[in-house]
Amino acid sequence: MFYKLLIFIFCNLFSSNSFIFTHKPSISSKRLVTFGPGGITGFYTLGVTSYLKDNYNLTDYTFLGASAGSWNALLLTCKDKNSVIIDKLLSQNMFHKTTSVSNLLANIKTYVETTYTTSDFELSKLYVSVSILHFLRFEPKVVYNFTSLLDATNGCFYSSYIPFVTGKVKFLHLKNFIFDGGIGKFPPNHIQSYFDVYPSMWGRQFTSKDRFVYPTDSNYFKNIYQLGYNDSYKNKHILDLYFSPLNNLEF
Repeated sequence: MFYKLLIFIFCNLFSSNSFIFTHKPSISSKRLVTFGPGGITGFYTLGVTSYLKDNYNLTDYTFLGASAGSWNALLLTCKDKNSVIIDKLLSQNMFHKTTSVSNLLANIKTYVETTYTTSDFELSKLYVSVSILHFLRFEPKVVYNFTSLLDATNGCFYSSYIPFVTGKVKFLHLKNFIFDGGIGKFPPNHIQSYFDVYPSMWGRQFTSKDRFVYPTDSNYFKNIYQLGYNDSYKNKHILDLYFSPLNNLEF
């Protein structure tokens, strides 16, 4: 099986030339918010992310995401009003037309690229975790220095890549094979974060089916998003310990 996987990898490669890879980025742990993997339950953490953006001053924070969490991190770098971002996203008909996780991933990437421009984001705040196959071992790496929106969506796309689940293995940079950033522990042991966002953070338990089997109900995405948002509201007292409310800002 592993031999077949290696053949599959070598047959599906292309190169990139814009990312910077590092073992440990020079960012302050006091201002680093991480967003963990979750597959489709990334829409639950999207609710958490949305609640944070709606209610707290995140101006001085940077964001590190893995897999589905990388898209959440990208959202927080967008300059648009959060309600506009979410309403536009969740009203897309791709949720009705899509039938697989891999197609949804591709459709989200296309949607972001055709809806926004690089100037709509503060990409200097975005960090994406990936797993690199190096000497037959998976090693966590952080990707940054996104100079365009396409760079960023490519980073998020390949951070979300699981062989045979979300698509083919076909990304090569610096002679390393890149896989889903959620493989292994996240955040990696060498990364110190200030606050971590992940699907089970408020006590809900999700199964592998919840993460990787595409739902038959097209309203599922709106519902699970709202569930994450509501759960965050119920746990506002915890979030208040970490973040300053927006209404404390001076204008």
